[in-house]
Amino acid sequence: MPAPSLISIVMPAYNAVATLRESVQSVQAQTYPTWELLLVVDRNSKDETLTMAEALAAEDPRIRVIQGLPEGGCVFNRNHALKTATGDFIAFLDSDDLWLPEKLEKQLALMETTGCHLAYTGYRQIDWQGRPLPTIIRPPEKLTHADLLRDNLLGCLTAMFRRSAFPAVQFVEFLHEDYILWLQLLRQTTAHGVPEVLAHYRVAPTSRSGNKVKAAIARWRILREFEHLPLTRAVPAYLHYVSSALLKRAPTVSSNQ
Repeated sequence: MPAPSLISIVMPAYNAVATLRESVQSVQAQTYPTWELLLVVDRNSKDETLTMAEALAAEDPRIRVIQGLPEGGCVFNRNHALKTATGDFIAFLDSDDLWLPEKLEKQLALMETTGCHLAYTGYRQIDWQGRPLPTIIRPPEKLTHADLLRDNLLGCLTAMFRRSAFPAVQFVEFLHEDYILWLQLLRQTTAHGVPEVLAHYRVAPTSRSGNKVKAAIARWRILREFEHLPLTRAVPAYLHYVSSALLKRAPTVSSNQ
């Protein structure tokens, strides 16, 4: 029998001592056990994140702590981890988010069954204390480049791609860098989804993407400067994004249309 596929999990951590252990434990609780966790501690982190990361790694040989990098920031840290990853598949989990136990197993089964190169799942928002919020993102069973231009239903904490299909993937230094990357990958493939909530996204009041005005400006720039859409395509896509963003802020469940 062939050896089970190794999944490399990229986790940047900055001042994450309050949530890091719970996030790592959600990885350790996975029903699929063949993974490596690349835990990148930001050089500018000022709390005990590194001490906690090293303690967690000492208890589990699947955890590899990366620290002392020449630069800081989520993008640089993720890109460094991508370069050092050895897995057949790459997944992402930030140090304040959580996976449900069957996330990797169900996602990998989908990718092996369909042969797809990029996959995702549904996810739910939780508050900083871990209490469920009303918003649930239930993406469709497939996502194309055209779909993603209208609304980013592919949450980074749910994404997993086949490394052999995208061996040189890197994030760009820009707000919503994950959205830019998914658009880039979807020019080459169609993504498949597990239509279940298998992750929890923690809403932090100080998150990089929390400023709605900056996020809106960034989305317009992505459509025009990164995707090079003409106004005839950029305006409808942007208006759909605005309407979807308003729906997601309402106290109702958000789902694909």
